[in-house]
Amino acid sequence: MHRPAARLSKLRQWLATVLLATIAAAALAEPVTVERDSILRAEPRTDAGVAGNLAKGATGDAVSRQGAWVQVKSGTVTGWLYSFNVRFGAVGAGSSSGGGTGSALGRVFGPRQQVNVTATIGIRGLDEEDLKQAHFDEGQMRQLDGFAASREQAAAQAGKSGLSAVQVDYLDPASGSSQ
Repeated sequence: MHRPAARLSKLRQWLATVLLATIAAAALAEPVTVERDSILRAEPRTDAGVAGNLAKGATGDAVSRQGAWVQVKSGTVTGWLYSFNVRFGAVGAGSSSGGGTGSALGRVFGPRQQVNVTATIGIRGLDEEDLKQAHFDEGQMRQLDGFAASREQAAAQAGKSGLSAVQVDYLDPASGSSQ
């Protein structure tokens, strides 16, 4: 008779754990709206398999983040896309101008409508560790040299394309006139 009570207690603990995990996941999930047609990736990599597609205006929840990627759950599909492709915050939150209103994360990470912004991700400079790990690769240098064209080859190709040389006078920054 003591055994069913222990099983019931364990069942209650398990249910409480599942309930708390569900509540925590829901609390961490943030509503998003897709800003442009997007491919959902199975993993946060551009070469990962396709998990689905979301059209501009689709809504869902951001359930996880990794670098510039955000994992979105929309309906029955879950996948990763660039955070620049979504607007964070409740659907319809803020003004219709899309000036980044909504949640704090939306104002920081989300794209803004009606603002000309060029965003670049995945670009960075070299740091000390990169330089320490760098090594000379003669094969790569030969391959690079193979892409070079001589002055004569460049002129011949330009002529085939209907281009001709033009003298351009440079501006003198001090006077604002041509030299």
